Amino acid sequence: MARPLLIIDSGSGGFTILKSILTKMPDLSFTYTADYGGYPYGRLSAVEIVSRVKHLVSVSQNQLDHGMIVVACNTASTHTLPALRKEYDIPIVGVVPAIKPACERYPGGEILLLATPSTVEGAYIDNLVKIYASGVGVHRFGSVDLVRVAEDSLHTGESTELVRKVVGDVASLRYDAIVLGCTHFPLIATSLKDIFNGADLIDSAYGIAERVQMLGADSLCQGASKRFFATEYSPPPWNFLRQFGLSKPKILQMPLLAV
Repeated sequence: MARPLLIIDSGSGGFTILKSILTKMPDLSFTYTADYGGYPYGRLSAVEIVSRVKHLVSVSQNQLDHGMIVVACNTASTHTLPALRKEYDIPIVGVVPAIKPACERYPGGEILLLATPSTVEGAYIDNLVKIYASGVGVHRFGSVDLVRVAEDSLHTGESTELVRKVVGDVASLRYDAIVLGCTHFPLIATSLKDIFNGADLIDSAYGIAERVQMLGADSLCQGASKRFFATEYSPPPWNFLRQFGLSKPKILQMPLLAV
C-alpha cells in the first residue's frame, strides 16, 4: 500500500531537500517533522543525536505510518542511518555532504566543506575524502553558529555580514567549490556565493530527490496530503511555509532527552 514520505530534520533545513523532492514529485503526500526542541544537532554528542532521531521517527510513525524516511540532516545522517535501517523495514535515505560529486567536478581543485563540527570531524567524512579526494584539496570548516544564522534568516532575512562574521578568515582563501554539508546552508546561498567570490555551491538536494523518486515510484502515495509536526513551536513564518502548503505544526511530545 502506498504511504506518505516522512522527512525529519533538527530544524528547517530539511525544507531545502523537500523543495527539491517536490520539483520531481509535485503531488507527493508527505510529513515534515522538525526537532526544534533539540536543534541544532551539531552541538550534541553522537549518542544524543541517535537517541533523539530514533524517538523523533518513532513518534512520527505513531502519528501516521510512512512508506519512506528521509533524514534531511547531514549530522543526523552520519550518525543514525545504521540504527534506523535496523529498526524499520522501509527505505531510509540519508543526506551526506556531496564530497564525491565535488571532487569529480573539480579534479585537482580546492574544495571547502561547510558543515557542523560533528560532521566535519567525523570518520564518515574522513572516509569520503580518502576514497574520492585523491589530488583534491579538501578544506573543512565546522560551525554551529552558521546553522543558527541560516535558520534565523527565515525570520529576519538573509544577512551577508552575519554570515561573513561567522566564516571569518576561511573566506580569505579561494576555492573552486563550496560543499554545503548542512541542509540549512542553501537558505543563505546568496550570502555564501558573495563571500566566496562566486565559487560553485554544491549540495545534495538534487541527488536526494532523484533517489526518493526512484525508490518511491510505487511505494509513496500521491494526492498531496501534507502534515507538519514539531517538538517545539519555533516554525518558519507562514509566508515560507505556504510554498509547501503547510501552516502551524502539530506539537509532538518527545520523551525527556538531553538537548
